[in-house]
Amino acid sequence: MIRALRPTDILAYVDFCRQVAGPLADGKNERLPPISALRSFWGHSLAIEPGRESWVQIEHGRISGLVTTKHREGVDVWQIDQLLILPSADAGRTCMRLLEHLLAAAADEGIQKVFLRLTTADPALEWASRVGFFQYCTEYVYYLDEVPTFAHPAVDSHLRQRRASDHQALFQLYCAAVPFRVRQAEGMTLHEWRWTDGWQVRHLGFPLPFRTSRRQDYVVETMPRLNGWLQVNHQARRLSIMANPNEAPDVTGLLRFGLARLGPGRNADCVARDYQPEVISTLEEHHFRQIGHFALLARALAARIPEVKLVPIRAS
Repeated sequence: MIRALRPTDILAYVDFCRQVAGPLADGKNERLPPISALRSFWGHSLAIEPGRESWVQIEHGRISGLVTTKHREGVDVWQIDQLLILPSADAGRTCMRLLEHLLAAAADEGIQKVFLRLTTADPALEWASRVGFFQYCTEYVYYLDEVPTFAHPAVDSHLRQRRASDHQALFQLYCAAVPFRVRQAEGMTLHEWRWTDGWQVRHLGFPLPFRTSRRQDYVVETMPRLNGWLQVNHQARRLSIMANPNEAPDVTGLLRFGLARLGPGRNADCVARDYQPEVISTLEEHHFRQIGHFALLARALAARIPEVKLVPIRAS
């Protein structure tokens, strides 16, 4: 039976987490500790976080599969953030039933697209493809054990902090740097891209995400366009780099500047995608090591249109 996760499922949930391994938020495959399992359970079962949905496959008080999703604010999109299946001979059927249940619920809610991120070795990749998910990209996570001290970090004379008025120019950079297959899945229009980038997510009166103390954004401006974009997340100690491959970008300079902003002595990580060979090679040259690679999948949902019927008119 597939149903929503309930507060009364706490013991079954903790037992399930002890048996199943899955990708956690840091990209590593680990068993969920009991304390983390309890914290996760309250968030899923009590719907403390707005826009979150959770379903389980449960029989006789034993959970064999779990799927949780988060509604992206402002858009008709769900992001599956957990898909955990208990290893068994029936695991494939359990996975597909959970995903089909989620997709049906998404269609009822008017959701237009569902995203899923899985490790490339996850058997759920095949099961997800059977219910209509397609892989549009591969993502690699690179890790640096300790950020070195740069005596004189290279600073591009065209590098400056991002401004609120840069969204149009950054969208043009996005279109130049990101292949069509990825843009088709994640955002083809300026409006779709603005939501993906985090615009308009906060209420009025709050700063935009790229202005918070957690994240700082920098751009490389070579008139009349932007050819590079660096995101520095201080809390996660994570860098993200986007560069126009047609303009011979200085990826090394962006990386070194980002590492200098994070500060030496601690770790750092950076996510790169399969269409960014210049970023990947630069990370490896600076002793980043790959700690994970993930398949990014999407599933578009057809809008439900009421069936049109002809009915006779009765004379009154």
